[in-house]
Amino acid sequence: MSDAPIVVSAPGSTANLGPGFDVLGLAVGLRAEVGLGPQPGNAHMVDEHHPGVIAYRRAGGTATALWSRSRVPMGRGLGYSGSVRAAGAMLAVVEAHGPDAASDPDHRVHVTSIASTLEGHPDNAAASVHGGLVIASPSGSVTPVPVTVDVALLVWIPETTTSTDQSRTTLGTSVDRRDAVANIAAVANLIVGCTTGDLEALRAGCHDRLHQPTRLEAVPASRDALTNLLELGALGAWLSGSGPTVAAFVRRDEAERIGASLSGGRVSVIEIDTIGVTAHVGIV
Repeated sequence: MSDAPIVVSAPGSTANLGPGFDVLGLAVGLRAEVGLGPQPGNAHMVDEHHPGVIAYRRAGGTATALWSRSRVPMGRGLGYSGSVRAAGAMLAVVEAHGPDAASDPDHRVHVTSIASTLEGHPDNAAASVHGGLVIASPSGSVTPVPVTVDVALLVWIPETTTSTDQSRTTLGTSVDRRDAVANIAAVANLIVGCTTGDLEALRAGCHDRLHQPTRLEAVPASRDALTNLLELGALGAWLSGSGPTVAAFVRRDEAERIGASLSGGRVSVIEIDTIGVTAHVGIV
């Protein structure tokens, strides 16, 4: 590679989508970048403790001065750490092999493995690398799910933050069989709804009995926002990752009305990112 600036960008994500705990991830149209070379005015230099730098080192990167900038909010449940880890690991790959490596399937598998290992779970990282809706299994495989249903993705983002690691400590180590069966049925309905456009299946597919009840107890404002979204007509709503953001599928012509009726947080309608991690050399 030349001495030209290298920039790698990866989308944030909303994970679980309710019942798909640690398995389902959906890339969203908010991006984080990790780069080498001249620092843009709206970026900041990052040190060896930054998750993007740690992923860059794990993937073999050796440069000493890296910067980052992000539209993905930190600690809000929209996959910030997964996105910068995906970007950082891919930056090392692109540095060694050129910008086309970012779209190479083998390099994407490698980067997903690194970012997932650092995350401790694969859902966010897999969505950030591959884009779209993905099924990320513990074995390391990533299966894309085509989303044909024409809905908007609405997110309610409060000012508070949540630690994923701390949130996980509140979850039990075993689940009731009836709850497990209910979640399996919900995931099946969710996949059918997304791929066929069946709105009833989509609505039935966002219910969770494994992690959300416990997590929502710790964030009552998020619990209320989720309840309000469903009462206002959302097709399905869920705690985004470990929260506190709540995400929902809504009919496009109802997004403005529903969003205007929510309080206590910032409401945005964002697109699903279908591209995943990208890279370019030159202009930053």
